[in-house]
Amino acid sequence: MAYPEQQKKRKQKKKNNFLRNAKKLGKKGHFGKGKRLSEEEYNYYIRVYEQLKHAEGEDQEILVRNFFRELQREGQEKSLAGNQIISRVLDHALPIADVCQVVEFTRVFKEDIRSTCVDPFASHVMQTLLALALKYSQENATQMRFEENEETNEVTEKDIPVTKEIKEEFVTFLEKISKFVYNNLEDFIWDTYASHIICSIIMVCSAVDVQNTIKSKQKSQSNHCLFREEGKELKVPAVLNSILPDIADRFTKLPDISGIVTYNCSSVVAQTLLLALSETNKELCHAVVSHILDHGFSDISPSQCDQEEEEEGTTGNLPLLFQSNSAIRLLEVSIKCSTSPQQKLVFDQYFKGHIEALVQSKHCNFAVQRILTCWKDKENFEDLFTEVSKTVEIAALTGYTGTIVSLAQACRQLSSNQWQCMEAVMEFLDCNQPDRHAQVVPLLLRMMKFDDFQKNKAEDALPSTTLHGSLILQEFLQFNKPAKVVKSLLEMTTNSLQELACDMRGSHVISAYFASKFVGSKNHEKMIHKFKGTFTALACCKSGSRSLDDMWKVASIKMKTLICSELVEDEIKLKENTFGKFIFSNFMVSLFRKKDKSDWQELLNRKEKKRKMFDDLLKEADSDTPKKKKKKNEKSSVDTKALTEDDIFLDVEGGVEEEELLSE
Repeated sequence: MAYPEQQKKRKQKKKNNFLRNAKKLGKKGHFGKGKRLSEEEYNYYIRVYEQLKHAEGEDQEILVRNFFRELQREGQEKSLAGNQIISRVLDHALPIADVCQVVEFTRVFKEDIRSTCVDPFASHVMQTLLALALKYSQENATQMRFEENEETNEVTEKDIPVTKEIKEEFVTFLEKISKFVYNNLEDFIWDTYASHIICSIIMVCSAVDVQNTIKSKQKSQSNHCLFREEGKELKVPAVLNSILPDIADRFTKLPDISGIVTYNCSSVVAQTLLLALSETNKELCHAVVSHILDHGFSDISPSQCDQEEEEEGTTGNLPLLFQSNSAIRLLEVSIKCSTSPQQKLVFDQYFKGHIEALVQSKHCNFAVQRILTCWKDKENFEDLFTEVSKTVEIAALTGYTGTIVSLAQACRQLSSNQWQCMEAVMEFLDCNQPDRHAQVVPLLLRMMKFDDFQKNKAEDALPSTTLHGSLILQEFLQFNKPAKVVKSLLEMTTNSLQELACDMRGSHVISAYFASKFVGSKNHEKMIHKFKGTFTALACCKSGSRSLDDMWKVASIKMKTLICSELVEDEIKLKENTFGKFIFSNFMVSLFRKKDKSDWQELLNRKEKKRKMFDDLLKEADSDTPKKKKKKNEKSSVDTKALTEDDIFLDVEGGVEEEELLSE
């Protein structure tokens, strides 16, 4: 279980060690990859890179200004961008640079576009310039600069508007690069570096940021996301409105679509295109999905497969689509962007009869997770549910329990097959007999069968709460009838509940219990009573204080009085504790200490009214959002926001932070 976290730390360490390794190589006479530099130049740019990462405010601005002056003095901005070190410096420096210096770079990079796009290092600079050009071409675009007051010597921040002439120059740059990429799409889609330029153009021409959604094998020095200002929406310049549909149309006419879907670089382009179209032009998106299904996945040949040898045993009898990692990732995005009939077609052609093998595969189990969580039609869900529910035990034994989480999520989202889903999980845990129902929560938290749990419990060797066990329980508590889970929780001992509430993963189960609209107020009160005698311990624990806060939100005045009656006895302990002092303040324990509780109750009522008013405002805002979106679609606007849907899959292999997943 610790393996993906260790892997993630190693990746972070490699990034942190880039500067250290660059210095070591410099001492050995290796002065960066790409464009050759002298030892003196190399050491200078290493110092700039190092200072840039630590400088702040006006110092950083001055450093960047001097760096660009040095580049422009030599007149080799473009050729020097082809050096690994200078490319890295530019990636960090361009967003901080004066807008006039950025414009100068766009002028240089408009010449000989092809050589820049295919260069391993200059292509990164081109991606950064494209994102900045979109940012500075906005109607009310400004740039924050530092200014020193001559009289007081104080340095202040000031937003300086970007002039109309500079905006027009940025738009011209975007138009020229976009059209060049469109004209060379057939060549660029196969190139390791130019393919990423295509992705940047798609994002710029849609104002949709998909960089954090798509996972690529290629190592990248930065993710090249779009630059967004808080509270402001990116708008695509009018001259670029036709570029994205043109690229989509050109994509459907490219030869060798089966090769495109199985090659990593081209697969990433296709994924980016689908995700951008899904936000801006759904009709065109569905047309591209149909083309990929009809001419891409169905025509894959054995020579285009790249599955690892260890996977051959489980994927050998599967459709060839599942023997290419790039095709699998594109399939996941295609499922998300498909219509309901398209999803049914994908299931019938590629998943039906193969679910058991897919859930055992290191790579293919993610495709099963995707089709579950993205399934749209409740009426067609039965066949998919039936196949996946039969593989619950297999998924657990192979360790890919993210499939079970996704199954529970699908049942909750569609309000379908919830009872059967819970039964399938309980059957795997061997607690579906009536006398064992009370054990479903302890067993599921640890993903252990009944007999194994009893044996470990007798030996006092119970494992800790698992991530996926906690996530499945959270889903079950959102089911329409979570009675079995509720009863199991209420039958746990006070000590066991305290351990659960103070556990990083388990605390989210308690949060889901009190947040669920299908758990009644009487059961809320019963649970709060179960915690009696532990409120101070909960308040002084990071996870426990969060659980206590969730109890407080739904507690009646009677229950809040019960909680504060215990907390007031440990006032000093709470005030001295990092987490306890916030509970002490938020629950107004100092006011509760008075004999007359009327002031405390009145203040509580006021806070509750404010909270309800705020919740009502949020609900009104949410209900108005679809109407606004509909109007935008009617106007064929490409004024869109970044993707907000969480595309992280729930398996150990993904190396996802536990805290991040548990907060879903």
